[in-house]
Amino acid sequence: MDFTLTDEQEAIRDLAARILTEQLPPERLRAMEQADTWFAEDVWRELGKAGLLGIALPEADGGGGFGLTEACIVAEQLGRTVAPVPFLSAVVGAALPLAGFGTPAQRAAHLPGLSEGATVPGIALYEPGDVAVPTVPTTQAVRDGDGWRLDGEKRFVVAADRASVLLVPARTGEETATVFLVDPRSSGVSLVADRAVTGEPQWSVHMDDVRLGSTAVLGAVGEGGEIVTWVTNRLIAAICSMQTGVCEEAVAITARYVSTREQFGSKLGTFQAVGHRIADAYIDTEGIRLTAMQAVWRLEAGVDADDELMVAKYWAAEGAQRVVHAAQHLHGGIGMDLDYPIHRYFRWAKVLELTLGGSGPSLRTLGASLLAAPAHP
Repeated sequence: MDFTLTDEQEAIRDLAARILTEQLPPERLRAMEQADTWFAEDVWRELGKAGLLGIALPEADGGGGFGLTEACIVAEQLGRTVAPVPFLSAVVGAALPLAGFGTPAQRAAHLPGLSEGATVPGIALYEPGDVAVPTVPTTQAVRDGDGWRLDGEKRFVVAADRASVLLVPARTGEETATVFLVDPRSSGVSLVADRAVTGEPQWSVHMDDVRLGSTAVLGAVGEGGEIVTWVTNRLIAAICSMQTGVCEEAVAITARYVSTREQFGSKLGTFQAVGHRIADAYIDTEGIRLTAMQAVWRLEAGVDADDELMVAKYWAAEGAQRVVHAAQHLHGGIGMDLDYPIHRYFRWAKVLELTLGGSGPSLRTLGASLLAAPAHP
């Protein structure tokens, strides 16, 4: 299978790389960390102006008319620059399902602003105690006249404090769920801040007697489980693509370092053990890239991608940790210097690994699928 990028896809990759490397050099990232700030708003607006935030949205919604592949190309470049912008949650988590399942009025209300870089929609998938995204959550919505009343709590919600709207799955039956559009500034919604080791704020969203109108339903009532699965699969693919960029740049930084750093009168890169370690990291990175691309291709082709997503998750978790551990190790003491960039890649890789749920559950799910598959003669 040929995963060579088209000319248009190469242009998207190069445009994203240029904007991000020019506007988010390591010095600026360090200054943002020292100021305890996260979210480069000017970069978000620039990505919108360049058409990269709406790249996978239909042209009728103000987007570029491309698809998941192109969104994942942008995600990879975001990983390479460890860019502090909520692309995964806003674009893949919120905008894609709005475009796929939203009414014309819902799309018109929320998608053009994102495409322009003016707004940040979000999605709230996890609940207390969850290690995987539930298709039928504990958060509950009950009928309230022509509308709904929502109660519950969501965790690890990115950019909830600045979200223009949140996609919130809630239980609407014994075994059914529905996705609702919730304004985080609504009465009954409260936010509690937490922070990932990357510095990214991740919020707990508490909903107590939140009243919603009938137009707040995304898709059909009871269709929430299908929508959650649809968006979760695309988020997995995009996270794996971002992990590709994280690992690619970690290897590049390390290769530059060992090619110039001298020890015992020789460049570090000339030592056989160092060369083997860099080579292994490169192979792991290519494994992450190819398994992510396979999952993305199958999702866009509309064919079953369950096993391929588990393979991609495994590589993005297990392989990435080998890569960033090698990068950190080969840097020695300078790898612990916060003024040097390599530590960011270690932390980002770990957060992305944990977001995917780690390698063990993916491997067990894949093994169960293989056992259940019919035997071939």
